[in-house]
Amino acid sequence: MTVHDTHSAHLPRISATPDVSAPQLLHSDPLHRAIHAARRTLLDAAMDPADLDAIIYVVQRRQVPLRWQSARVAYALGTREDVAAFDVPGARAAESMATALSTPDEPARRVLVIEAEGTGQPSASLVSD
Repeated sequence: MTVHDTHSAHLPRISATPDVSAPQLLHSDPLHRAIHAARRTLLDAAMDPADLDAIIYVVQRRQVPLRWQSARVAYALGTREDVAAFDVPGARAAESMATALSTPDEPARRVLVIEAEGTGQPSASLVSD
């Protein structure tokens, strides 16, 4: 299993969607931070977003109503339409889910785990077999 981590220090302005007319997100917005960390990790790993099998977004507290940030990140990255996207509560649950998705009996899976909520630096980890 390979894990590739990235912590972001500089956050340039990016949009939430590939559409140039979409409004720009604030640097402090968790979605903006998540997209930037994900892009940086994929760039560092020389991996195309289309190669991802799943995206797991770590939420800090229960979302009511659900925001589905993982799906928004997947869309912004330009992943395949069949990529699995999950919002899970806490890093432990995300780690467990990433491990479960990368079982030895299944084909190799490439899972991106993103943490961008809270006051710490956003991070993304690429987990693959």
